[in-house]
Amino acid sequence: MAHSTSEKKELKLIKTLWGIDEPISPDLLHSIKREGYHGVEVIRLAWLFDKDLLLRSLNEAELAVVCQVHTTGGYLLEETGEYVYCGSYDVETHKKDFQKQLRECTELIHSVNARGFVNVHAGVDAWSNEEALDFLDFCLAEIEQVAPNIAVTFETHRQRLFGSPFQTRSLLSSSSLSNSRLRLNADLSHWFCACERVFNSKDDRDKWWPDLLSTVSKRCEYIHARFGWAQGPQMADPSAVECEPERTLQIEIWKMLMEEQNKKKNKVSLNSTGNMNNIFVSPEYGPAPYMAAMPHTRKSVASLPDAVAYTKTMIEQAFESI
Repeated sequence: MAHSTSEKKELKLIKTLWGIDEPISPDLLHSIKREGYHGVEVIRLAWLFDKDLLLRSLNEAELAVVCQVHTTGGYLLEETGEYVYCGSYDVETHKKDFQKQLRECTELIHSVNARGFVNVHAGVDAWSNEEALDFLDFCLAEIEQVAPNIAVTFETHRQRLFGSPFQTRSLLSSSSLSNSRLRLNADLSHWFCACERVFNSKDDRDKWWPDLLSTVSKRCEYIHARFGWAQGPQMADPSAVECEPERTLQIEIWKMLMEEQNKKKNKVSLNSTGNMNNIFVSPEYGPAPYMAAMPHTRKSVASLPDAVAYTKTMIEQAFESI
């Protein structure tokens, strides 16, 4: 459900199709619309397999689309059918693939009545700062040329650039990015998992965190709001009483990110394809191995839909409180 006042932006919830077994169809997307979502997030396979069906479903349900790009990934191996998430270290290969996929996304979004934006899992975590900045400079120039009215966010995701809070701090402090329009998708559950703690500004070892969170918040234009924990990027059942301390910390972080977004005057207007004069949040949860599963049977230990629904409610309540 969208919320608005004369002073606040609207909350626009995005539902990922990751973990939904039902194939894309108008009926499925109509059901997502009835749940109160503004749009759906899809990976590249969704438009490679049946672009016409995807567009028809989106437009009949009046939903926006978030195109999730995995540079040097987003396809299946012919030999095994295995999904390739990141297929190369080479910076130039990532540049060419970003260029190709950005054009695919731009064409798709322009065909969606409710428009949308792009969310990128970019580059490789092992790159040097020089390699990373070379790649990002290329991406930002490409966005300006190909998709100036479509918002493109770069996700804080493990294996990728921005997968560590400390690499992110280093990159964002570089002079070449200081005045850039680099946008972030804050999926901070990856940082909590990688660093084995949900950061707490009251803890002396995390005294660096408020400054970095402030820096990230100024570039954040999308939030993947998934409750993570010290040993994983996803709580199986975030409503559990034992999750309360880490849950509370994360809700406060989401509120700060939303408050900062609410203060921004976005250069991409409400009526453009970027549609970023809103606050976009996704209660993004995934199936196994993100969802804990029993050994041998691989049966989920908790309900994925319940985790999504609970987190959606927490997001809405957090938004109402800012």
